[in-house]
Order: sequence, then structure tokens, then C-alpha cells
Amino acid sequence: MSEQKLEVYNILNFLNDGNEIEDVLKKDQFGTFSSAEECIQYLVDEGYLEGDVQVSANVEITAETISKKYIVSELKDILRENGLKVSGKKSELVERVLPLLKEAKDASNLNVAVNKENSYDNLELTDKAKDFLKENDWIDLYNFALVAFRFEDYETYVESSNVDKIETALNFCDEFLSRSLVANHFLVFLDALSAKAHVYAYDGDYNSFMDYDLQRYIIGLNPISLDAQTYATYDVINEANILNLRRVVEALDMGNLKKRFDRIWNLSNIHNITVPKKSCFKILKKALAGADIEELNFDLKEKYFNKKFGI
Repeated sequence: MSEQKLEVYNILNFLNDGNEIEDVLKKDQFGTFSSAEECIQYLVDEGYLEGDVQVSANVEITAETISKKYIVSELKDILRENGLKVSGKKSELVERVLPLLKEAKDASNLNVAVNKENSYDNLELTDKAKDFLKENDWIDLYNFALVAFRFEDYETYVESSNVDKIETALNFCDEFLSRSLVANHFLVFLDALSAKAHVYAYDGDYNSFMDYDLQRYIIGLNPISLDAQTYATYDVINEANILNLRRVVEALDMGNLKKRFDRIWNLSNIHNITVPKKSCFKILKKALAGADIEELNFDLKEKYFNKKFGI
């Protein structure tokens, strides 16, 4: 259910941003839904979307096609407009609407909308959908900063938190930073540092973002621990990390980079140095200037890492 909740939020948010249903229908991956059509139909059935979801006049009209194409409120509207009982389960409503829709193919005097094509063109978000987006706006922050962690874990953490969504996300990252140190999970530690940086970026605090992403770079070059299996696929310099740092440095006045680097190095409490501080900063400058990251990684492993980690 949690994974589906994430999917529902993402689709509704996509539509709420002004995108069209046809853009959703072009997507080819929906996780718990087998197709875009199934996803849209689910949103209609659950009352998140409403509008002209119409049964084709060129296909056989059955209880199954009606159930798929109309939500309960629409069925009740049809029955009400034709003077029929509107109470009961959806299956009962469908059975009452069925003969009306069959007759509607040939009779123009009934108050039932039947088009020649199955259309999603006029679907709009309902109040229920807008309330869902508002109540779960923390998912937007999850998508921006915390996708390295399981959605179910973060959802549970949010439900137990009594602070705002930014503080909740920062506390979540701090817990993973602490746990990863205790459990000696170095890659998780790096993920948590990067996530915390992005939480600050989401909140518009680019100074804190810069500090934590810079720390992620420094510790990446000076691992707390690194076993042979992890090292086999380890990128000393993370390209996404460098891209993030470069964007902020180029877009904003962040002050003297060397002074900031020295401060973050000292705060990082590095006891087991792999790449010396001076070299670490020189390599950072090269990376930010556009040097090939793959070549830098190769040189770093050759000079500092391979011998130390027994490769």
C-alpha cells in the first residue's frame, strides 16, 4: 500500500502541476499498476479524478465496462436524473445503469452521456485529490532528498513525528548517520550526508547544503571504513556530488571556498586520512573546473587507495 501511495501522489502531483492526462498515459512504468490506463482508472474509481470517463458507443456495454468507466457518484447522477433509486453498492448501481446505457445507444431522450470514443480528456482533480496532496506534501520532500531510503521506512517515521516536515527529515537523516557509524555501514553514511544536504536545499538553506555536500566529498576521499567487496565498485569521487557542488558555487555567492573547505574538514574529525587535506582540496578544484571524474577516480585509486585497501 505504501508503494502505491507514493505512485498515486506522484501522478496527482504531476497533474496538479498543469500536466495533461495524455502525458501520464505515455508513461510506461507504474510499479503496482500494470499500465497507465489501470492507474488512471484506479484514481477515478477512488474519487481522485472526475469528469467524462465515457463508455464507447461502438463496443458492447456490459456491467464490467460500466464499472470500469464510472465512479459511484457518476452512477448515482445517472440514476437520479432518470428517476431511479440511488442507494446501494456500486455493483447494484451498475446493474440499474446497465439498461439505461444500452438504450442510450439508440435513444437520445435519456440523460446519459455516451460518446463514440473512450475519453480521459476532461478529467480533473477532485477535492479529495487536493486534500490528499496537501496532507501528504512530505512525499514531495522524500522525492527530492530521501529516495536513497525505503519509502515505507520514511512513511513510518513521519507518522511518529510531531515536528514539521523539514525537521522530521533532518532527524531521520541524523538517525541514519548515527546508526551507520555504529553498524560500520560507510555507504549508508554517505547517503545520509547527501540526503541531509538535499533536505537543506529543499528548504532553501544553501549554506547548510554546501556544508553537508562538501563533507560528503571530503569523507568520500577519506573513508571511515571500506571492505574489499565495497571497494570493488566504489567511486571515490561521486559525480552527482560534484555536479551539486558546482551548481551552487556557480549560481550563488558562497564566499571563500578554501575557508569553507578548511572548516568542514575540521568538523569532519578525520582520524584515518587516505587523501591528505591539501590534495583533497586541489582535486576538488579540478573536479569543479570540469576535469574528467572517471580519470580523477582512476588516479586517486592508483595513488592512494589500491595499496591501502589491499587491491
